[in-house]
Amino acid sequence: MSDEVVSTAEVETNDEICIDAVCGMTVDVEVARLRDLISEFAEREYAFCGRACHERFIADPVAFAVAGRSEP
Repeated sequence: MSDEVVSTAEVETNDEICIDAVCGMTVDVEVARLRDLISEFAEREYAFCGRACHERFIADPVAFAVAGRSEP
């Protein structure tokens, strides 16, 4: 997938917002899905603001999942 920027204006709003488990930013889940920035760990889905946070999570998911920043 390209690093093309997808703005929230280009995506139908579904009001599904969560907190990035790595940096604490608010993330629009649909935008994260379009950018392939979703990971599943311990039967829970995590969405990320960008590639760097996603990669940090993948490298050590336990550290970030335990921190508990992501909302259910």
